[in-house]
Amino acid sequence: MTDTTRTLRALSRDVIEALSAHFQEPDWFYQRRQEAWRLFLDTPWPDSSRDEEWRKTDVRPIIEVLSNATPVTATPASVTTTEALPDKLQGILRAAEKRAGLLVRREGGLVFYDVNPDVTAQGVIFADLETALREHGDLLKEHLGAVVQADEGKFQALHAAMMSGGVVIYVPDNVTVERPFQIVHWLDNGGVMSFPHVLVITGRNASVTVLDEYLSYDFDTPSYVGGVIELVVGENSTLTYLDVQNWGEGVYHLSTQRARLFSNATLNWSTGEFGSTLTRFETEVLLDGDGATAFLQGVYFPQKKQHIANHTLQHHRSTHTSSDLLYKGALIGEAHTVYRGLIRVDRGAQQTDAYQANRNLILSPKAHADSIPMLEIEANDVRCTHGATISQIDEEELFYLMSRGIPRDLATRVIVDGFFAPVLERIPLRQVRDRLRNVIHERLGY
Repeated sequence: MTDTTRTLRALSRDVIEALSAHFQEPDWFYQRRQEAWRLFLDTPWPDSSRDEEWRKTDVRPIIEVLSNATPVTATPASVTTTEALPDKLQGILRAAEKRAGLLVRREGGLVFYDVNPDVTAQGVIFADLETALREHGDLLKEHLGAVVQADEGKFQALHAAMMSGGVVIYVPDNVTVERPFQIVHWLDNGGVMSFPHVLVITGRNASVTVLDEYLSYDFDTPSYVGGVIELVVGENSTLTYLDVQNWGEGVYHLSTQRARLFSNATLNWSTGEFGSTLTRFETEVLLDGDGATAFLQGVYFPQKKQHIANHTLQHHRSTHTSSDLLYKGALIGEAHTVYRGLIRVDRGAQQTDAYQANRNLILSPKAHADSIPMLEIEANDVRCTHGATISQIDEEELFYLMSRGIPRDLATRVIVDGFFAPVLERIPLRQVRDRLRNVIHERLGY
């Protein structure tokens, strides 16, 4: 883009001041917003013709959506029961006895909140961002925006300036939360922009599971969601994190999501991507402590003219760390997917064990997948492997099934089920596995 300081119609310093006043934020957070706004104005837009990481994703439609959308600033009315929430949410809400807490965000604010008092009695924090800023300011001042920083790029700066709510989870040292926390982000209207932020912190020897979901109906007028996820996994702790994106058509979702792992920490991170018009996720793990381990698995299945881009980074910065990534996607219609993954091993990060695989199954002649796996290794005592495949359904496999009396459509479904099975089996929550499998079946027409 030639205009590096373009101001979007609905965004200004006045909007930032209105947001800060509406949420009654502390002065230090307001000052961060102001600095992020300055960075946003001074930072050029990515250029798909020049910036390698944006070469496969056209940034112009995203800017167009931002140019016509309106920031969400109003807080919707809260509800007292989950039955009052939109119909599309009913099928994903876990029963109260199966969760540690539920928090539902609806566009500009919190509409439903429930947490098990036995959990909070152990010092666990499960709160919306506005409440956490008022009641746990010291914790947020240290950690909020420390893993994903405002000066990393145009969209990161915009998020930091316009952050419009989110969720904070903190699990103290030596605390294990047996049941999962569930977070739901819901959009009611087209033509809006939302900037949710999720921050999860685990102390030493802690353990927690978080299910983070994004949903809406279809919109005729496009909306923009610019999210950030920050995960801080403490020494000897375990975090299981599952984020599922199933927006309706008309949503443009960009998210920078990054985890920092300390010594002997374990992260199991699962991602499902099915909805939206355009999705671009930057998913990164920083293995900062000796013995840290990360498992990453992703499932995506775009249709029609959807565009889904995944940029992953497994950054090994200490010794005896390991990471294992498996992303699988199937494409139908005129869908386009991009996978760009990097394993980076710093000098001195000896005894690293890293694996990265991206597999793509093309189910229609106009669908297209790009896959770019990369290695960048500066240590000499490591084991790092990576690979990618892009293929159509094997006609010999189809013939084998059809020769045994299975119709072609059903044979195709069997093969696709088998294609996704290895990555779905790595997802720890059965309910999430079943839900993702159901979406896959819907895309296949049964």
